[in-house]
Amino acid sequence: MVNRGKRAPGKQKVRRHLRILTMMSITRKTNRDIFNKLLNEGFEIANVETVQADMRELKDGFPFLIESSKDANGVYTYRKPLHNSIDKRKDSAMSPREAVCFQIAFQHLSPLLPNRSLDDLDPYLKEAEAVLSDDSSKKMKKWKDKVMTINEGIQLKQAKIKKSVLNNIHMALWDGKVIKASYTSKNKDFPSEYIIHPGGLVYRGRICYLICSFEDNNEKKVYLPLHRFESVKILQEVYSRHREENIQNLSKDLLGFKLNDKKINIELKFSYFAGSHLLETPLSDKQKDKTTRDGYLIIKDEVTDNMELRYWIRAFGDAVEVIKPIKLRNEFATEAKRTAKKYEQN
Repeated sequence: MVNRGKRAPGKQKVRRHLRILTMMSITRKTNRDIFNKLLNEGFEIANVETVQADMRELKDGFPFLIESSKDANGVYTYRKPLHNSIDKRKDSAMSPREAVCFQIAFQHLSPLLPNRSLDDLDPYLKEAEAVLSDDSSKKMKKWKDKVMTINEGIQLKQAKIKKSVLNNIHMALWDGKVIKASYTSKNKDFPSEYIIHPGGLVYRGRICYLICSFEDNNEKKVYLPLHRFESVKILQEVYSRHREENIQNLSKDLLGFKLNDKKINIELKFSYFAGSHLLETPLSDKQKDKTTRDGYLIIKDEVTDNMELRYWIRAFGDAVEVIKPIKLRNEFATEAKRTAKKYEQN
């Protein structure tokens, strides 16, 4: 006689197998992941070895629903095959809209991600491609061909970085390790060897910089363009002194080229045509503006006193005049005289 107050072992196993099959997605799961999930959902399961046996049975019985692989540490992981032979569109949990969003986001963010993360994202990229290959998704697939971003100013070519250099710097930052690097300084024609404590990466324009410090100088932070590295070796036994530091704090006095940490109150006089875009895209919420009787546009705001500010003002040429602060006005006046003198020379 069957005890109806308790499920028979066979029924428990079938129920468990069905739940494991519904867990399968394009994200890899270990036996331990599956075991913990089942326990949290109230399944009666003795140990991880039971899951291992379940996965062997399911893999043999449903090869088109489960894909297995073994990582470098010998740990088995499982996921749903990316391209199901039955229907690669219907079997996907990713919608066409999500697929397009993922492709566009990946296109813009991939330079910021370490290679090991890019490898993890590869299944999602392939899944997105599979979803958008369906005829019903043609309109969504075309969307990424209908939008683009344009950076201001002249677009320089991307500096070439050795793949091995980028990979090892990514890994060193990921694990918080020190590196031994062969690096060519700007004022030298040949590389030198350095022990470097990495802190983080900053992308500025078309150049990627490593924010770091040298082994023999703990106080001074420097920024080194990655394209000047010849080789990088990770020192596995040594941790970087910057491994717990925030990249914003490490780089604030470097990449922004700050002259000081104080804000300055600036007043600029624009020709209306050159400055009118600031009425639509102001410097900040505190910006004040007015148009003079003779047609000029006066912009007042509080800004950070750094080189970026100077680059921005210079880009307007003679269409802008610095009124305040006096110190900045005198700086631009001196620079303008030097520039004019160069053009006056034959």
